[in-house]
Amino acid sequence: MFKRLEVKITVSLALILTAMIAVYGWWTGSRQQSIYVQALSDNLRVLAHSLADNAAGFIVTQEYAGLEAHMLNAAQMPDVVSIQVVEPNGNLLCNIERPSRSVPPRLIYGKKAVTVLTTREPLLRRQGDQLVCWAPISAGTHLGWVRMALSLETANQLQRATWHSSLQIGALWILVGTLLMVLVVKRPLRAVRELSRFAQDLQDHKGAQVSVQRGVYEIDQLADALNHSSTELRDAEQRLIAEQERLTVTLQSIGDGVIATDTGDRIVLLNQVAEVLTGWSEAEARWHRLDQVLKLAGEREHSEVMAELHHVIEARQALELPGQHRLFSKSGAERTVTVNSAPIINSSGELGGMVLVIRDITEKAKMEAEKRGLAQQLVQSQKMEAVGQLAGGVAHDFNNMLSVIMGHAELGMLTAEPSGQMHDRLKEILDAARRSADITKQLLAFSRQQHAEPKVLDLNETIAKMLKMLHRLIGEDIDLSWSPGFDLWKVKLDPSQLDQVMANLCVNARDAIAGVGKIEIYTQNVALNLHDQARMADLVPGDYVMLVVSDSGKGMSREVMDRIFEPFYTTKELGRGTGLGLATVFGIVKQNRGNIEVASEPGHGATFRIYLPAVHEVAQESKPEVEKPVGGTESILLVEDEPAIMEIGTTILSQLGYTVYAAGSPDQAIEIAADHKKAIDLLLTDIIMPGMNGRDLSERLLKSRPGLKCLFMSGYTADVIAERGKVDEDMCFLQKPFTMHSLATKVREVLTEP
Repeated sequence: MFKRLEVKITVSLALILTAMIAVYGWWTGSRQQSIYVQALSDNLRVLAHSLADNAAGFIVTQEYAGLEAHMLNAAQMPDVVSIQVVEPNGNLLCNIERPSRSVPPRLIYGKKAVTVLTTREPLLRRQGDQLVCWAPISAGTHLGWVRMALSLETANQLQRATWHSSLQIGALWILVGTLLMVLVVKRPLRAVRELSRFAQDLQDHKGAQVSVQRGVYEIDQLADALNHSSTELRDAEQRLIAEQERLTVTLQSIGDGVIATDTGDRIVLLNQVAEVLTGWSEAEARWHRLDQVLKLAGEREHSEVMAELHHVIEARQALELPGQHRLFSKSGAERTVTVNSAPIINSSGELGGMVLVIRDITEKAKMEAEKRGLAQQLVQSQKMEAVGQLAGGVAHDFNNMLSVIMGHAELGMLTAEPSGQMHDRLKEILDAARRSADITKQLLAFSRQQHAEPKVLDLNETIAKMLKMLHRLIGEDIDLSWSPGFDLWKVKLDPSQLDQVMANLCVNARDAIAGVGKIEIYTQNVALNLHDQARMADLVPGDYVMLVVSDSGKGMSREVMDRIFEPFYTTKELGRGTGLGLATVFGIVKQNRGNIEVASEPGHGATFRIYLPAVHEVAQESKPEVEKPVGGTESILLVEDEPAIMEIGTTILSQLGYTVYAAGSPDQAIEIAADHKKAIDLLLTDIIMPGMNGRDLSERLLKSRPGLKCLFMSGYTADVIAERGKVDEDMCFLQKPFTMHSLATKVREVLTEP
């Protein structure tokens, strides 16, 4: 019943009128009371001063009985509550009190003193429902006080009576006004009810029209407005639904994660990509704080990143978090992302929160890391290639000169007195030349241009034969541990190159150990896959034999490890190393299609892992070395375009007992071979010569001398020989610089082969 509009209006108006009349009646009664109290105050002041004047006479004459009688007579007034005559020190001379209007006043003697005023000025004040007046008693001097109190009960009764009268009159007006109002508003309220019902149904019946009884202008306008609004609401809702659907499809189709928050950093929206990245569904994440859902890690602390994102709301400025960040999902999965954020500001300029766009760049970051790694490998490869080309450029002339030096030194030593000074000097020259030749070999090994004669080897057997030599290299203070792998596969490698690898690694390990230490060597079969290829780009997946050399030395920093394979780079003191040891190892391993890894930390030693391709063939037995050079009586055609090499070669071979036919060019060699009266058992020729290379010369001579054996020599690098000399792996080859022993051994080896 009270929900009906006319009832509400009627009751409300009645209550308003009642309140107004009540307030008016109270105000009128209070006004009447105030006027009455003012008049009563004036009378009290006059009466109290009159009693004070009378009391002065009685006190001066000390007629206290007359004082009490006079005061008791004055207390007969209906509103008097009490009259007291008090000396200056507070002693009561007369005390008259009336408990109520129906009881006559009487003298009270039980009370002896009261508290008086500190001043001598008269005082009138209201205390509760009483008016109290203090009038001073004076007769040339201050004799005390007359305190008189009047009741305000009559004033309060006057206020209530006035208020009740106003309420009675107001009730009549309320009744009449309510009846008139019901008659006036009944018709328009009926139309309002119809409009109200229509407005309630408008949410479910958008576009419907309402028909109401016309007659009130404002209600007619309201009906037209509602009908128009109903049509507009239907159209707007259809547009809104379409726009929301388009926005939702767009938001979910974005390839980036989108998170929206309110101004309190509480999440209000996540798209599908953000759900995948964070591991939270939108329903789970809604109203959670951003730092609970978005777990970022990077160069800075998570709290710092969150504080920087929160600054977007404070400063109302877009922000792109610098660099890449790791995002951890609810399940612990890790992704690499970038984060952009911007404030959400509506058309009114009000801040609504913040939106974050999270881009998953995990795959891109991996590709960039691989790209950087490949770029570093390319730079390193180019650097090493440049040094290799430099080494190859000087190798030919340098090797020729070393051959001449070593040859003459050896020949001189043969004629010099073994205990003489000349023999010692020639030996020093020979040793220096050999060291120079070793440096050249190391450079060529590093550049992967060294001529090699690979053989199928069993690493376990070959390394076991080296242990005695390795023990001498590292000394007695260092423990050398050897652990051969079980059923090890074979590798194809030049034994001399393996000697260089093991010697350089062990010497390098020895120099890294201060005092007593340990070097461990072991082998193992391994199968490398595509995952390992990502770590070692040059590696082809397949079967490998792993050779590991580990030491307990001082270890290396990351900066040192990045450069250890560079030629001439060394951390040793001046004069203690050339910086070619590990570069030589690197070149030999790469030349044999292998790979090398190093792991080290400062103070924790270093471990070198060498991977050599496995071959499934029978290992070749190595021939024992001959201590003294062995000569012969065969005839040798020596072809060399360098006069000094030709001279020393002729001299050495002649002293070994061979018949030597020396030719300074291929044409001269052809002329000598054309004389069939001269028996020629071996063609010893340089490979690279002006006009014709050694291989072409041998093919031409073999046509007229089918049984001719050939031995090729060169001071050029292997790549130049392969390009210009057409030398196969199975051909007999002698690398310059050569010693008398190496020349004699190689010549004898070729001549005695079937």
